[in-house]
Amino acid sequence: MASSTIYLVRHGETDWNLERRYQGQKDIPMNATGIEQARTTAQELEGKKFDAIYSSDLSRAFQTALPIAENLNMPIITNPALREIDQGEWEGIFIDEITKNFGSLVSALYKNPYEARKPGGETIGEVADRAYAYLDEITRANDGKTIVVVTHGMVIGTILCKVNDLPLSQAGNYIPNNAEFKIITWVT
Repeated sequence: MASSTIYLVRHGETDWNLERRYQGQKDIPMNATGIEQARTTAQELEGKKFDAIYSSDLSRAFQTALPIAENLNMPIITNPALREIDQGEWEGIFIDEITKNFGSLVSALYKNPYEARKPGGETIGEVADRAYAYLDEITRANDGKTIVVVTHGMVIGTILCKVNDLPLSQAGNYIPNNAEFKIITWVT
């Protein structure tokens, strides 16, 4: 059995976050507010000892990891397993518009996280499965260590459900604010 302390950091704000659009795996960069949020988070983490920094390969996560890595003089290890949920055909569409036109499917996504899927996208269960598998891998490589993982809202929501023994249907309730971090212990 291996365990790591993980600082889960959500990426800083993008224009699509601000506009309340489904973002998913579309590679949207952070806006000026997001860049400032990333700097603030890096300052909050300054002085702590970390053994590794991992990030989603999408630019908004990598841009958030960059000032943390610069402060700690460490490389960033990127991996697509940490990407946000694939929103499929909904990427770029306003959340209010999706709720209005597809309200029953939106409800089903959380009621049946392993079965309901957005058109052309992933299920919440698929996101959880890939995130959990990658956290298992990096925890085995960093047993007993403290690491930073910069990723996306739904990924963090699924992870927080797992560590708090909550049903995956609650993942949407545990999405942190942009550039906010949560500290967990991951055991594999």
